[in-house]
Amino acid sequence: MDRYDARILSALQTDGRITWSQLAGKINLSASACQRRVEALIDKGIIENFTVNLNEEKLGHHVKAFVAVNIDRQNTALAEDFRRRVKEHPQVQACHMISGTIDFMLEVVAKDLDDFGNFIDGELLRMPAVKDASSSIVLKLVKPKRTMIS
Repeated sequence: MDRYDARILSALQTDGRITWSQLAGKINLSASACQRRVEALIDKGIIENFTVNLNEEKLGHHVKAFVAVNIDRQNTALAEDFRRRVKEHPQVQACHMISGTIDFMLEVVAKDLDDFGNFIDGELLRMPAVKDASSSIVLKLVKPKRTMIS
């Protein structure tokens, strides 16, 4: 990957619908060269897919929280059940297995605080593997997710 590829990736992270000619103008390459490079980045697996970022609040999700979860890791069947259930749960936007004193960090959205409380008390804490969970409500997004390009 060279500096042109890095600039292409940066431009695509900002606007994945940019046309080849617009991308060419930003990168200082021809449109066909940009297209070939993007296709090569896809073939290498650097670009996994193109997606749409949705406005969660306009979709009715007014609460976002990070939930630290500890599970019973000794029971592998329960641990696997936990992973499967959070993967399938529509309110769980992301789940990371992490090191340290916490086992998993969930990114969760909810309509409101009641809905969030129902998720925590009515669903998450009732999962057999879950020993403990604590949450932090997001007050404001300071910097959106963007992958570092080196």
